Amino acid sequence: MNDGIEVYIGSKPDRDSILKEYYSRYLIDVRQNKQSTVKHYLDALNNVSRRLKSKQLVSESIYEVADVETLYKLREILFNDSDFKEADAKGRRMYSAGLNNYCRFASGEGFGEMASLFRKLDVPIAKEKNLTVKQTVWKRSGIIRLQSFELAQYKCELDNSHETFIANSTKKPYMEGHHAIPMNFQDKFKTSLDVYANIICLCPTCHRKIHYGISEDKNPLLDVIYYKRAERMADSGIRVSKDEFKQLAQKDIGCMV
Repeated sequence: MNDGIEVYIGSKPDRDSILKEYYSRYLIDVRQNKQSTVKHYLDALNNVSRRLKSKQLVSESIYEVADVETLYKLREILFNDSDFKEADAKGRRMYSAGLNNYCRFASGEGFGEMASLFRKLDVPIAKEKNLTVKQTVWKRSGIIRLQSFELAQYKCELDNSHETFIANSTKKPYMEGHHAIPMNFQDKFKTSLDVYANIICLCPTCHRKIHYGISEDKNPLLDVIYYKRAERMADSGIRVSKDEFKQLAQKDIGCMV
């Protein structure tokens, strides 16, 4: 990591979200952009966030948008806004370029070809606030889930020979995101569980086998997941022994969220 960039990777207490942290690190560690380029991209999104907030389309910033479809709709709204177009033209298209770049990141464009570089993003991430509805649930990001599919190139990470079907929403093989350590145990950890290292791309059969299968069938799958992800999870601040991991996974009976 380069010195002098910390402000863009969540060193201040007003860090917006896991996505802001990941995007900043992505620009630096994966794309290896210069500091000046990173600053331009993040300044552009700050401007975009202010405009979306003024239109009451977000509470604080664009990073709180948790699914790509909504992100694309917000981009379309801005690109059709006369004030935005005027400011963008004066700024030499900096704002539209910054927003387009973030949309490419959010959609996971090119992630499959860069998957090995994403190991650099396995660092402890502060956990999000929980959301109180009829029950207390922990905030999770649909964008990070989608990016995890891109990193796995839409192949089941327990058996990449498993075939599913083409999903209408993505026009790619249908896959499901599985939190290796379930989100309902978030309060037991100081760092976020909704991170790349803890999200596994699975076919529906393997996913349901882990949640609903008999112990004899799902234990070998849990062993594989722990073997593949233990080091990455530790780098992300999620440190558990194999026995602890399996105990948490076994307690997560019937939970598919």
